[in-house]
Amino acid sequence: MTENTPPVPPAPMPGPGYPSRAPFSSPQGYERQGTTQPYNPTPWVGNGQQPRYSQLEFDPSPPQHAPQWYQTAPRPKSSGLRVGAGIVSIVLGAVLLVASMAGFASNVIAGFLLLVAALGNVTTGIVLLASQRERTHGAPITSISFAGFALLAALLAVPFLSGAVLFFGVLLAAPVIILLGLELARAKPAA
Repeated sequence: MTENTPPVPPAPMPGPGYPSRAPFSSPQGYERQGTTQPYNPTPWVGNGQQPRYSQLEFDPSPPQHAPQWYQTAPRPKSSGLRVGAGIVSIVLGAVLLVASMAGFASNVIAGFLLLVAALGNVTTGIVLLASQRERTHGAPITSISFAGFALLAALLAVPFLSGAVLFFGVLLAAPVIILLGLELARAKPAA
């Protein structure tokens, strides 16, 4: 099988028209001008001053790192009251959302009030769960406000819907108000 393959022609040799392909060689006709200086391992000393680079000394002590590299401030613990109030607030919003669908069938204003209360409670419940480690007062106060609005909307919807809306409204809004009231009472006052 190798008998039928033609031989490979040799590579062209560099001649007067071809530059050399060897690495780090100068092309023919262009030789380096001047002389080369030998390598001097001593550092440069200008005007008799200290050398630019000094020898490193061995330090037997362990290296000291900046505090932000190895230790961070501990995060505050998650608040169980916020988590519980957030979950109950989302459930209250879901119940009010179902009630608002029935409310739109009987009275548009009652359905709209229940819808606003439902969306507000779901949103503040999600915010409470997302900010469970924070100690700000904005999310708990907003959630208490929407839970109170849910009680008012459920009370106004009783003539158009059954009393079940008010029953579930009180049953679910009261724990949100109590839990977040305890959370706000437990928080340290800002100095």
